[in-house]
Amino acid sequence: MSEQQGSTENVDKTEQDSNDMSNDPNSSKKPVKSVLNIAITKNTKILALFAITCTVAVSLVNELTKDRIKHQEQQQLLSTLHSIIDPSLYDNDIANDCVMVSSPELGSSKVQTAYIARKSGNVVAVAITSVAPGGYNGDINFIMASDIEGKVSGVRVLKHQETPGLGDKIEIRKSDWITKFTGKVLRSADDSRWAVAKDNGMFDQFTGATITPRALVKGVKDTLVYVRKNKDTILTRPNACDNNQTSSIATKDEANHE
Repeated sequence: MSEQQGSTENVDKTEQDSNDMSNDPNSSKKPVKSVLNIAITKNTKILALFAITCTVAVSLVNELTKDRIKHQEQQQLLSTLHSIIDPSLYDNDIANDCVMVSSPELGSSKVQTAYIARKSGNVVAVAITSVAPGGYNGDINFIMASDIEGKVSGVRVLKHQETPGLGDKIEIRKSDWITKFTGKVLRSADDSRWAVAKDNGMFDQFTGATITPRALVKGVKDTLVYVRKNKDTILTRPNACDNNQTSSIATKDEANHE
């Protein structure tokens, strides 16, 4: 056999052996992962671990602070109620003595809350959340209290988006205008006195801002009409509040601005 033939046979045998190894299912040779795949897998695991850790941490913080948050909300609610109903006039736990109501006369389709003030078991006043939808920049959320005879004992704005320096004078911290409702009585549903001075009513408007006070005056008037017509129903409904529920009043005169 010539040297060239021997060399050719050796090459053919080498190639055949190589093909046999690649086709052998029992071959110990395994595909090698690329550096990029390894990096992606590692980063994915790190992100997943980070997400789990954050979720656990947030859940733990919420669990540890929920009682404190509830207590602060309850204190804010009581402070607001005390500002519109003299606490010496009632002896019940007013924050946990309430009913849920809903009516277009309350300015919104949302459910509102009526808090009942009692003295020796007798109802002396009702404080009800409501909405004045005609504000310059949207809804004005407020709470109004009236005694059993229908006289207003106080009004406070809970949330609004009125213009700073103009419409925001409906806030007690910006102006005493809101206190002008105290002591007022609604003679009838069409009592023309319940309007701003520009509309020949008994409430002043703000310089450069009439829409905001006009909307709130109408909102309070409509709420008084609702309470007058539905007083018996409100006072006979079962209690919808207890110590395990959160106050429906979001803030105490901490109105939202634009």
